[in-house]
Amino acid sequence: MFFSPQPFAPQLAGPEVRSSLPIPTIYEVAPVKQAQWEYHLLTIDTREDALVNAEQLNELGKDGWILVNVLDERVSGSGSRVYYYFVRQNLNA
Repeated sequence: MFFSPQPFAPQLAGPEVRSSLPIPTIYEVAPVKQAQWEYHLLTIDTREDALVNAEQLNELGKDGWILVNVLDERVSGSGSRVYYYFVRQNLNA
């Protein structure tokens, strides 16, 4: 049994051929369109309305809105509002 310390490299039949010319690298400048974003803020006053439910969130999601943050004033005792922050990419821009 023979063990080689070098990694296996298949040998091709015939002489080794090397190019004396470098292989060119071609760069193409593609137009980059900057993403445009839309934002949506949904404010719920918990003294007057119920919090957003899964069905309402699913409807917003079907329209492409992604929930990115929720701020609940009740946690700090500074109010009764809950803010839902949404974002989506504007594909028409």
